[in-house]
Amino acid sequence: MIRTATGRAALLPLAAAMLASAWPAGAGFGPSALSGAEELKPFFQALHALKDGQRTTPVEILQIGDSHTAGDFISSGIRARLQAKFGEAGRGVLPPGVPFKFYGPRQVDVTQSDGWRMEPSFPMTPGKPSVFGLSGWRLVSERRGATVTMSADPEALFDRARLCAMAAPGAGDLVVVAGSSVTRIALGRGPAGPRCISIRFANPEKTLKITAEGRAVTLLSFGTWRWRAGVSLSNLGVIGTELFDFAARDDRILKAELEAYRPQLILLAYGTNDGSRKLLDAAAYEQLMREQIRRLKRLAPGAAILVMGPPDSNTTRPDIPEDGVHDLNFACAPLTPAELADYPERVAAKDPALARWYPAPNLEPVREAQRRATAAEGVAFWDWNARMGGPCTAHKLSRPGVGLMRGDHVHFTNDGGDMIAGLLTDDLMAAYAAETGGG
Repeated sequence: MIRTATGRAALLPLAAAMLASAWPAGAGFGPSALSGAEELKPFFQALHALKDGQRTTPVEILQIGDSHTAGDFISSGIRARLQAKFGEAGRGVLPPGVPFKFYGPRQVDVTQSDGWRMEPSFPMTPGKPSVFGLSGWRLVSERRGATVTMSADPEALFDRARLCAMAAPGAGDLVVVAGSSVTRIALGRGPAGPRCISIRFANPEKTLKITAEGRAVTLLSFGTWRWRAGVSLSNLGVIGTELFDFAARDDRILKAELEAYRPQLILLAYGTNDGSRKLLDAAAYEQLMREQIRRLKRLAPGAAILVMGPPDSNTTRPDIPEDGVHDLNFACAPLTPAELADYPERVAAKDPALARWYPAPNLEPVREAQRRATAAEGVAFWDWNARMGGPCTAHKLSRPGVGLMRGDHVHFTNDGGDMIAGLLTDDLMAAYAAETGGG
């Protein structure tokens, strides 16, 4: 059996204190970095309706992105804060099964038996259609009786489930069990294509078991909710992925899943891997971002959209191993205009001045392309880099004794993810209060 473990969410004040100790006197977090907050008005109104008792169904938030999303370090902190303020409405959408080795979603525990083949949307196969949806994963059964089981923590008990899978002639069945409820989904009947099924349960349940029966089946995503006033937040990420991967996913599947899951807010969180590319056409990237914003507006009409610009992350000269030995005691400083102008040549010559940490050369162009695209398309933008403190903050957070980012200067620890969650939630709630007058 493949098993994941739930984890704790650290408290923001502790993380903030740890960060403050790493900064010079007078320095710290940047100011609120949310622009275009007026575009989030429908989402804020839905939250306000929860507080006023005018809404009795969940407000769903859907975060789509790369490893920062896949890890649930950040999304779990946002989820916990919003659920504490507006009520708990379940865990929301999950990728199918256990998509990667250290998968550890919060509020639930997921196990997957043998007999499945997990397929990622990234890296993409040239010339092969990207038949993937929101999660960027698909789980294909290789033998009858293969199972996926989800067990919920007490705060994530559920009385409704939704599953999205691929129907096709000759496909097998999915059997869904929760408590005394047994539902069979015959994927070999009816038209081919994505199919999403909603199941209601008479009482709150703790365990959901999905079994593949008969011929092969393909599970795309599933989710659980407590159908009442409150918030659920779903995180669907693929490690290493870029925006072009999301752009290649199947419109039919995305449409079916978005209609089934009905998010009031979509958080789009790409850019870290895009900014690490050796070559970047900033104008083409900006156009791609604009196209994906328009696509989401078309496929999920009525949903507010917030693009999370990539956080600061640091790299060093490519030939230097980032192993804590060769890069030991490196300082950090952004690339100068001269270094940016002929960066490839300096790398090829192993310029000793590049034996330090610095933000990847294309990270800021990606961030600015996203900022321009969101302004042009009328959606909100959160400048993650500025809010966490700007260039080389990743280096400060990776220092021994701080422990808010990992040694790779890219990924956050549990505490660091919770710190970022607190910053984003603070910015959202300040805009919410300004829009609704609510506290």
